[in-house]
Amino acid sequence: MERENFVTKSDAFKGFTELRTVINDCINNPEQYTKSFLDMFTEVGTLAMSGNCIAQDVMSYYYKNGVEGQLPENYDHYMCWAILAGANGNEFAIEKLQFFLNFAFEEIVENEQLPDILDRNDIDEENYVFILGNLLCEGIVDELGINAKDLVEAQFKESKYTPEKLRKYRKALDTALPKVVNYLLA
Repeated sequence: MERENFVTKSDAFKGFTELRTVINDCINNPEQYTKSFLDMFTEVGTLAMSGNCIAQDVMSYYYKNGVEGQLPENYDHYMCWAILAGANGNEFAIEKLQFFLNFAFEEIVENEQLPDILDRNDIDEENYVFILGNLLCEGIVDELGINAKDLVEAQFKESKYTPEKLRKYRKALDTALPKVVNYLLA
């Protein structure tokens, strides 16, 4: 399986940290910037909409807790952006989603055809989290119809975590899992 669409964890972390540092500095020192946080956030949204998986991960970060007085917390946007970043090959985003994806990883590992899955897809100890995480995120994106344009165009509204919201993403993962296994066996 080719890894050309992946952004390595170190490159994704570096890009994420650099972008977040500038935006956080703008939040904390707005008088030093010609652009507001919302202007910068909109620019990051434009990058995210173009498929930039680092920008997608940054969008997820800011929606996770919101920005007081400027951007409300939105659990759905947080999850959608994180999953989209993972689907687009951001290894750092996939690593952050690992706890959420862990059940599906275990199901694949327990599959009686695991040796065939590993062999057919060049999966090993070094890359299994990223390859399987990427495929599972792609499956969730397909199941939920997640797309960056809709996320960027959505209204800023508060949407806090609830167990029911998490169940929506877990159900999509449960539905995507057998499709991913079938793909890996094809």
